Amino acid sequence: MVPFFSARDVEAAVSPEQAYEAVRDGFIAYARGEWAMQPKLYVANYPAGDFRAMPALGGGHALLKWVTSFPGNPALGLPTVTGLVVLSNAETGMVEALLDAGAVTALRTGAAAALAAETLG
Repeated sequence: MVPFFSARDVEAAVSPEQAYEAVRDGFIAYARGEWAMQPKLYVANYPAGDFRAMPALGGGHALLKWVTSFPGNPALGLPTVTGLVVLSNAETGMVEALLDAGAVTALRTGAAAALAAETLG
C-alpha cells in the first residue's frame, strides 16, 4: 500500500529549517543539471477553475504535483486550492508516496522566500 502523508504529517515531519536546507540543496542540484523540470501544464475548466500539473525528475525520483484552483469553492465550503504530490521511484516507476500538496507548497514557498531574501538581501 502506498503511504499518504497528510498536511499534519508533512508539517510534523519537516521543520522550516529542514525545508530551507532542502530547498537550497534543490536549487543547487537544479542549477547543476541534476534535476529536470518540465513547464507547468494547465488544464482549463473555465469558468470554474483549472488543474495544474508540475512534473520533476532527479535524485532517483520522479514527482508530480497536481494542484487544482477553483475560486468559487469557498462559497461551497471548500478550499480554493487542493492538491497532491505523487512521489515515484525513477528506476522502477513505482509510486512510493502521496503527500498533501498544500503543506509541501507552504514549506517550499516559505523556504524559497527566506533563501531569496538572504541571497539578495
